[in-house]
Amino acid sequence: MIRSVLHTPGARQRLVAGVALAMALIPMAARADDEALIARSSARHIEVYAAGGANWCQPSLHLRMVLTSESADRGNPAAQVELLDKMRREFEQTCPTAERADANVSEDGNITGHFHAERSSGWTFAAVTPPASTSPASSSAEPPPPWALSPDGSTPQGADATPAQPTPAATPPEPAPAPAAPSITIPPVGDQNYWGYLLFAGKNDPSFLANPDVQRCWAQGHMQSEWFRAGSDDFRQHEILEKAGQDMQAQSSVIGPNLIYASIETEFGHYDFQTGTFPIEIHGDTLNLSGSCAGDGIPSRVPLHVPDMQSITGFAMSPEDARNFERKRENFGWMNRRIWVLMTFEVNPKSASGNGGQTAYSATLRGYAVYGNSHMETPIYQAGPEQIAAQRAQAAKVAAEKRQKQLMARRDSEIQQLSNAPPPVRMANWINDDKPVELFRSLNNIRDTRFASMQNNGSPVEASFLVQTDGSGHKDVATTWPGHLDLTMADEKATFGDAGWYLVRGTLSTPTTGDFPDAQMTVVRAYACKQAQCADATDPTEIENRKIANATQAATGAPAP
Repeated sequence: MIRSVLHTPGARQRLVAGVALAMALIPMAARADDEALIARSSARHIEVYAAGGANWCQPSLHLRMVLTSESADRGNPAAQVELLDKMRREFEQTCPTAERADANVSEDGNITGHFHAERSSGWTFAAVTPPASTSPASSSAEPPPPWALSPDGSTPQGADATPAQPTPAATPPEPAPAPAAPSITIPPVGDQNYWGYLLFAGKNDPSFLANPDVQRCWAQGHMQSEWFRAGSDDFRQHEILEKAGQDMQAQSSVIGPNLIYASIETEFGHYDFQTGTFPIEIHGDTLNLSGSCAGDGIPSRVPLHVPDMQSITGFAMSPEDARNFERKRENFGWMNRRIWVLMTFEVNPKSASGNGGQTAYSATLRGYAVYGNSHMETPIYQAGPEQIAAQRAQAAKVAAEKRQKQLMARRDSEIQQLSNAPPPVRMANWINDDKPVELFRSLNNIRDTRFASMQNNGSPVEASFLVQTDGSGHKDVATTWPGHLDLTMADEKATFGDAGWYLVRGTLSTPTTGDFPDAQMTVVRAYACKQAQCADATDPTEIENRKIANATQAATGAPAP
């Protein structure tokens, strides 16, 4: 049952298409002055919002249908279209000036569908299929967004870094004119998140786009009206599948190599006058791209491992602009802090790991933009590689300053705690001196670490060990303890000295073939011990002093006195 909040008290109940549409006896609910709650269904676990607040009724409606985690309509475009179609009478009676409507479907903060309807077509919603290309004459007059940048940060051909001139026949800056390239704009909803992965996979493997299950997935998500009208007509379905394959091919051709776009919904914090930013907190370093498709060779979920995603720490704004920004988003004392962050990732196709049902990739954040609503039309803030690098450095400095203050305040108590800890815990804190004191962190067990690596097809696993080398050098240094372990320095200039005892930290990989082959460890941090079995690395006072010195250096950029 969909409960509408479009009417004032006294509205009556009525049936629409055989489904009860109970009208709530409450006035329209506004969440902020840019959105109004116009319908809800507690049974279907959905809410529908309209952009414009109290003035939402316009010739062009912009809607957002939010499906909670309990909704059975998640991942079901047909059911979502059915829900939207039930609102046609509300448009006719409550907003007679409306001529067209665009609706985004939001699940877990991700935009999973985009639909459009016209009054002239009887308010029948259908999925929006993005155009295959964009004419150069329709280029935006704004600078290209971060995803218009090549991996090296330069602007690719066709994505001008300066505003376009109003005259269509602009003279190109180069003496020799080159063929016009499509303008690179904000990727359509159909090219983001899980759909973006399908385009990425097809761009790197053309046979992927020829998979009938992939084509069916795209058709059901982007061509719902055509697909459902085809019914059980095999010939019509075959035509639609071929069209879906051609559409994916066209869309993937205008996306940069190895790029995937993804959006998340989050909230911004209180304005930081010291940094001149509204803070954003991104939790975790893995983004899951979930889809509703099932078939041979189609993963149902694609995790992207993005370590630098947490470098998104906020968006800059002058104090005066920040004041006006907050005023526009405040409604009767309540601040609408919801924002949408659209990110572009450069994904390494060779980093794929896992099984066919869930393939994970390693990715790098190349740019992002912040939007004030789910329509993602005009960005509040945009950041490219340079801004991300600066934010990452600033975030590391702030974290180091915080860690330094905490270490100084807890120095005596932590020395006492380390005194009661076993030697493996003290050694682990010694080699991890760039981290806070962790009483639950101990040196790793080589057998358990090898097993964890082999369980994931030999992928690298982070670990810290006590080792005894059997030689010196930079690469493939053998060990007598624990044995069956070769060490290679990550730093090309770093080497192991004479054979002896070391504490090492890095990533361990285990070959998946052969009879108990030697594990390979890439060492990012090493300490040459002065005593046998690194007994000198168990002094609690020295461990605390190392951590404080490391935090001081990271916070100030200079060694601690």
